[in-house]
Amino acid sequence: MWDLTRYYGDFYNLSAYNKLDRTLNAWSEDNTSASVPRLSLDDPNNNIRPSSYYISDASYVRLKNLTVGYSLNNLARKLNSTRMRIYVQVQNLFTITGYKGLDPEVGLQNYSSEHRNLDIGVDRGLYPPSRTYTIGLNLNF
Repeated sequence: MWDLTRYYGDFYNLSAYNKLDRTLNAWSEDNTSASVPRLSLDDPNNNIRPSSYYISDASYVRLKNLTVGYSLNNLARKLNSTRMRIYVQVQNLFTITGYKGLDPEVGLQNYSSEHRNLDIGVDRGLYPPSRTYTIGLNLNF
């Protein structure tokens, strides 16, 4: 996976924002063995071009949907119902990963671009899905 969060955090053209402290060890004429590319506001060397610098292990385990329910058949009969069930549902409960970006399950940021196929697997810093809680009651008559 191409991890552009390294790019954003290291030397992206956002001079008004804080940088990671590892940018202090960025490439310069005096520091040619650095692992962080040269800092630049306009990036004339095109440091964002595809390279192995941006590849990250994005393996993960995610529980996307969990529903726990309980049927209340005795109470349902007292209410002249055929079935009563209460439930709690949680979406995006947890993600286990060592990935440093916002979400290891990256998606396309620009669906209308003619180069959108080149964007597959590239982390552009999109927000991860939110956690959603739902409490419900199913009652059948």
